Formats: sequence, C-alpha cells, structure tokens
Amino acid sequence: MSPTEGCATKGMSLLTLNERETTKRTTRPRKSDIGRIRVMGYSTDLPQDDVESSLRKHFSSCGEITDVYVLVLDDNILNSFGFIYFLGGQGTVDKAMQLSGTDVGGWNVIVEPNPFPEDADWYPVAFVQGYDTGLGKTDIKRMLFNHFSSCGQVRDIMFYKSTIGVASVSLYGEGAEDKVLDLDGSFMGGCKILVKLIPCKTVYTVHPRRRYYGWPR
Repeated sequence: MSPTEGCATKGMSLLTLNERETTKRTTRPRKSDIGRIRVMGYSTDLPQDDVESSLRKHFSSCGEITDVYVLVLDDNILNSFGFIYFLGGQGTVDKAMQLSGTDVGGWNVIVEPNPFPEDADWYPVAFVQGYDTGLGKTDIKRMLFNHFSSCGQVRDIMFYKSTIGVASVSLYGEGAEDKVLDLDGSFMGGCKILVKLIPCKTVYTVHPRRRYYGWPR
C-alpha cells in the first residue's frame, strides 16, 4: 500500500467512527433558529424565581422557551432587565413584542428585541484529522490554509496539544460553519480527511450565568 493509500484509509476509518457526532452537529440550533428578547418592568426587589417563572408563563404562547434569566446583583436585588430565549427565530420575537405593556401579575412588562450580532456565528473552529502526518508541520499548515480558505478567512492553524495528527483551523466568515462541514470527507493532498466542527460560542440558547456573591434570596 502506498503512503497516499494509507492516509486515505485512515481518514475513512475516522469518518466512520464519527458519523454519530456529525449528525449531532448538523441538527444543533443556528442563529436564525433562536429568538432573544430583553424584558423590563418588574420590581427589582422581587425574588428571582418568582420573576423568572412569571415571565416563562407569560411568554409561553410565543414559542418554545429555552431559557429565562434575570441576574441577581451583589446587593441582593435583581438587575433591571432580564433575557428570554426561544426556538423559532424572528417569529417568536414578533409574538413577544405584541405582549409589551401587558400585565404580568401586578406589573407591566416592557419587551425589546435583543438579536445576536450579525457576525456572531462567523467564528467556527475546525478540528482536522486524516492528512499525511509524514509531512512537516509547515507543509501541513500550508495545505490546511489552502484547503480551508474557501470557507472564509483563515485566522489561525494550530496542532492540537502539539500532536501533529490533529490540527485546529480557526476561521471567520459568513456561512463558514456550513462550508466547513462540506469539507468533511474531502481529499487533501491525496488523503481523505475528517473535519469536526466546533460551533461558535457566541450563539447560544441558554444565557451565560454570571455570579455575584450577595446574600442568597
């Protein structure tokens, strides 16, 4: 078996092992699938659980809610605004906006759209295996740069934990995630490569938690 045939066979076996992971990646929510709003109007002296549960109930008709979050500040009062996340994209936000000014058990809620930045999902990272490890790191990086340039701007290429057999390619560009997935199973330098997408952390369905060390409510 020639070196080229060997690396192609290696790539095929890696692809087979990761078919289940590939399915998970292609079904995760995208930015266009997520609706996000900012809500205000409640008394900041109310208990966090009461406000969050009231908001969840009030906006349940707008679509599937993935998270309701109101931050508790360090002086043990609530932040003046909270966040609600929906699956369903812009349609859920439009429905939620119609509830702005309505009564939520003694207080009127104010609703504002809170979309993700336009380029929030333009920063994917691809982990790559299956290429010819007999080449030097400089040659491998050059091949990876040329191969992934079609996905967007290549920001960085690194070898995972100094192991030459696994490389990470950091990218930037509109639609870069989909383009990266298209290269899974493609040939680079005669080798069939495995490409595993690490989604952008700037798009999420659960709001990042920030802890303040005040008295528990």
